[in-house]
Amino acid sequence: MKHSVTKYLEDIRLSITDIEHYTADVNSYIQIENNQLLFDALCRRFAIIGEAVFQIGKHTQQIAITEKEKIAGLRHIIVHDYDMVSADMLWMIIIKKLPLLKTEVTNLLNTTNENSS
Repeated sequence: MKHSVTKYLEDIRLSITDIEHYTADVNSYIQIENNQLLFDALCRRFAIIGEAVFQIGKHTQQIAITEKEKIAGLRHIIVHDYDMVSADMLWMIIIKKLPLLKTEVTNLLNTTNENSS
């Protein structure tokens, strides 16, 4: 079953919301490093984001997502090179990269919803 770009954008939005929820009381990567359950949950959500971005790329190359190749590549690292994933890497992405992705996905969803009205 093929999914639409909107479905993938919704999956990204949901994963970002979950990551924000999971890390609401986290102040440093050490807390992620010391909590295997949290680390695993974050990896799962980042893998979903990466796969969704990859699938969107199959539908269109014109999607306005910054660093989409790196985002899709993160999924590859999590799944295939899992020993390279570290808590500090995830924390850096959460702090420095996730806010922009959230803004871009929100804008894309808003545009999609406006066009379908």
